Amino acid sequence: MSHLTDSQLQSLADGTLRGPEGLGAREHCEGCAECGAELSIYAALSGQLSTLRDPEPPTDFTATVLAAVQVREAQLVTRRHTLLAAIPAFALALFAIVGWALNAQVNHLIDGVSVARTVWSAVGPVFAAVRVPLGIGAFLFLAVVLTALSRTLRPVYARLTAGS
Repeated sequence: MSHLTDSQLQSLADGTLRGPEGLGAREHCEGCAECGAELSIYAALSGQLSTLRDPEPPTDFTATVLAAVQVREAQLVTRRHTLLAAIPAFALALFAIVGWALNAQVNHLIDGVSVARTVWSAVGPVFAAVRVPLGIGAFLFLAVVLTALSRTLRPVYARLTAGS
């Protein structure tokens, strides 16, 4: 004769095994000492577990959760503002890189054309002389933009750390 499984005994003890299957399992436990003993252990355990109560949440639980949500939302807003503030700096850097690359490609294209070579020989030194000041100017502009961004984001960060 096969014995009941632990799952069947647990379901029988907590009352979830019903119908013909539950009736057959109960009859088996009445005739089988081993399954009857297991059923009484599971029934006692189920009775003990049913007397347990859920712990009461702390009185300030809602306020704590709402404060944590507010801090998280403020961090997300700050992150979004930081990303949006970085877009102009990225655009400036991209513009400088593309300009430099185009200037290098123009040099290669102009070397191949004889008429343009003459024009380029006249204009080339001007571009070469202007390239360094433009690079320095772009760097200084980038420094000013980044400084301005850091000063605008600092008050938001101060509010976040003060609220914590």
